[in-house]
Amino acid sequence: MLFNYDNPLVVQKDGTIIVEVNHKQFPIIQPMLSQMAILEKATLSTHTYKLSPYSIWSAQTQGIQVTEIINFLDEYCKFPLAQAVVQYVEDQYQRSNSIHMEKNQGNCVIIFKNEQAQQLLLNDHTIKKLVTKENENWYFQEKHRGEIKAHFSKYGYFINDQIGYDKGQQLNINISKTVNLRPYQVEAIKHFYKSGQALGGNGIIVMPCGSGKTIVGLGIMEKVKEEVLIITSSETSMKQWQREILEKTNLKNEDVGIYSSSLKEVKPITIASYQMMVYRDLETKQFIHLPLFNKRNWGLIIYDEVHLLPAPVFRTTAGIQGKKRLGLTATLVREDGKEEEVYSLIGPKQYEVGWKGLENNGWIAKTLCKEIRIDLSEQELQLYFESNQQQQFKIASTNSSKVEVIKHLLKQHVGQPTLIIGQYIDQLVDVAKRLKLPMITGKTPQKEREDLYEKFRLGDISVLVVSKVANFAVDLPDAQVAIQISGAFGSRQEEAQRVGRVLRPKQNHNEAYFYSIVTRNTKEEHCSGHRQLFMLEQGYTYEVEEWLS
Repeated sequence: MLFNYDNPLVVQKDGTIIVEVNHKQFPIIQPMLSQMAILEKATLSTHTYKLSPYSIWSAQTQGIQVTEIINFLDEYCKFPLAQAVVQYVEDQYQRSNSIHMEKNQGNCVIIFKNEQAQQLLLNDHTIKKLVTKENENWYFQEKHRGEIKAHFSKYGYFINDQIGYDKGQQLNINISKTVNLRPYQVEAIKHFYKSGQALGGNGIIVMPCGSGKTIVGLGIMEKVKEEVLIITSSETSMKQWQREILEKTNLKNEDVGIYSSSLKEVKPITIASYQMMVYRDLETKQFIHLPLFNKRNWGLIIYDEVHLLPAPVFRTTAGIQGKKRLGLTATLVREDGKEEEVYSLIGPKQYEVGWKGLENNGWIAKTLCKEIRIDLSEQELQLYFESNQQQQFKIASTNSSKVEVIKHLLKQHVGQPTLIIGQYIDQLVDVAKRLKLPMITGKTPQKEREDLYEKFRLGDISVLVVSKVANFAVDLPDAQVAIQISGAFGSRQEEAQRVGRVLRPKQNHNEAYFYSIVTRNTKEEHCSGHRQLFMLEQGYTYEVEEWLS
């Protein structure tokens, strides 16, 4: 290709891709970029992506061919594509399909399609102990299936597992005829199940909050028709799953159990939380609830909000590779950076639907994202400069001037269901008292919490102050406005979840608003830029308003 300065991409030799976000072709190329590369940095004028073993493996699992990746980069690049980039893409793509697990006369075998990979991996002392060579074949015990995958992923190799699954206890579950699946939900189910083939039945589906991930879970349960263990993020989310199952399928109360601190039911469909799974006995220090994974002959395990999967559950997952595994999430971002290691055991990304695409089709609300920047008072500014970095972040986050901005926004959105979301309890208590608003925190009793959620849903309460307990899987379908007054440093994951609180489709004008109030020229403003990365990748932009007090 010749030089074409009108194109939107600059592709560097190390696999860094710089994109002009204001280019007319950006909406066309952004979906493909997010499938094949990882967003690392975003400004108002450019996005910086990076090609990686994980991103190219994800593209391969979605059926994108190596020639499509190379031709795409070549077509939209300003300068001729460096041979080093072409070579890197070809090498990583070959890696992504170079190792298979299969059954050979009832025995588990690793098939290497790349001699270099075989030599590298079989020199690893841990892997050597897990495999045996016989008649030019490399055999292993099925119980080591997950452990081998985890070790291979550390070398940048992802295994195509075609061994299949153990048969779970049969469960006759059917979705009610009154439930109409949306086209993208049908596609998600199809991509995961793959007509019951061994290549299907494991992996991750990425969909925005409010787009019906739970319905997709029910659709996959209907396809599998075996007993299910669901692990999710909170007790509220557990009850949300239970409600959806009982309302939208033929199952009855006796079929669906809640496994919590107060009620330990183990039924054909059992719903537990990550908190329960990682609870340790005070004396023995053992994870006393992890045996739930083997309490029944589960055919399918669903990891809701899979990006939150904690280490003990992750390690247990290595030992249950014979079970079908479904991860559901709005974002693959893990704040610990262990995406490759963790997701290698759940399975590849099987399906992702873009947020903007759903918005354009009316399946989720059209959302305005705005960052409002304010100053510290003279007294707070003095305290800020006298403090260490961690204290500076909290001082900026709990800026007392934010209350005036909240008042202004509430007047602007009178009568619209509004969430005020924050990180610091003392800040939330102050806001709730000064504005005479109801509040939910982690210490709010479950019954009181559910009552407030119900009143919010019914419209009896129009404004609710919530701590980070509302970040995940809280069913608030009528939330139209979210005002973020503080957050967890630069957490992209949290930003995505909080925006997700307002994405569910609205009646009449299908519009929603997400405001983030930050203190300008401070640690909080710096972290805010990092928090917004995920939403920018989804095609959203943040308007910036400079607040003058």
